[in-house]
Amino acid sequence: MNREQNFRHFYKSDLTQSLTYTEKERKSIVTKIILCIVLPIIIVPICIYIWRTYYNELFLIPAMALLFGCPIYINRLFGDTLFYKNFKRKIIGKIIKYINPTLDYDNLQKVDDVEYDNAKFFDNENTLIYGDDHVSGVLNEVRLEFSELLAEYKSEADKKEAASKYQFRGLFMLGEFKKDFVCEFVLKTSTLPLPNAAPIGTDASFNKLFKTKITKNPENIDKILTPEIKNHITQLHERIDNDFMISFADNRLYIAIYHDEDLFEPTLFQSMMNYDKIKGYFDDLFYPIIFIEQVTKELSK
Repeated sequence: MNREQNFRHFYKSDLTQSLTYTEKERKSIVTKIILCIVLPIIIVPICIYIWRTYYNELFLIPAMALLFGCPIYINRLFGDTLFYKNFKRKIIGKIIKYINPTLDYDNLQKVDDVEYDNAKFFDNENTLIYGDDHVSGVLNEVRLEFSELLAEYKSEADKKEAASKYQFRGLFMLGEFKKDFVCEFVLKTSTLPLPNAAPIGTDASFNKLFKTKITKNPENIDKILTPEIKNHITQLHERIDNDFMISFADNRLYIAIYHDEDLFEPTLFQSMMNYDKIKGYFDDLFYPIIFIEQVTKELSK
């Protein structure tokens, strides 16, 4: 069985115990949050009633403590970094090692900002780059690196024009090859804007799904965008529901996959014992990595 088909067995044998522990942590935090909401609702009116009845101001002390202390404590619970750190180490880290044992994971780091600009996905570079969940390693002599990235517009005018806070938000991946590509281009799914894009060849079905802009050596486009690589790009499109961008620049292959929410983050008010949710984390990582492996194989022929 391959990695994708065997994931359910991996989930049962390697993740279930860790998920059970994480689920206990989650329930403990949720219980504390509920108590911080319920206790003031019950106790504060009682304290106020006693104060008004017996004119004893001492009963205002626990009422004030609950009214001011509980929101602060709730805020701390929502930001419980240990819970999120344990989830990423015990779940996301294991999934990454399952995909490829040679990959290294650091949940606090991100891909360097320079790589985002080098991909040439956008003309406007007036952004602030945030990110985490950094993964790196070497696959078939290609240096692989990726992380979650959020590219936030610096200008309020840019945010208004784009009707979004972010220029890009999602998974940003790169594969560094040993030699420069003989052609450079940017490709995006058809729903994304790409100024000066032009159809490539006579493959109408491919041109319907994707927009392409050649930025260097257009005469060599067929040496990179071969029928096999076109097929792998189409397969990636079929496997994921998200818009994405691909760029061949210098000796780097970039892939940027849009997501409308934070990646690889546990949800306090949703059970950890959810196979479909965990499988979704696997899919988000697995399919782009497989794509780079496929492209590497094709370009090495």
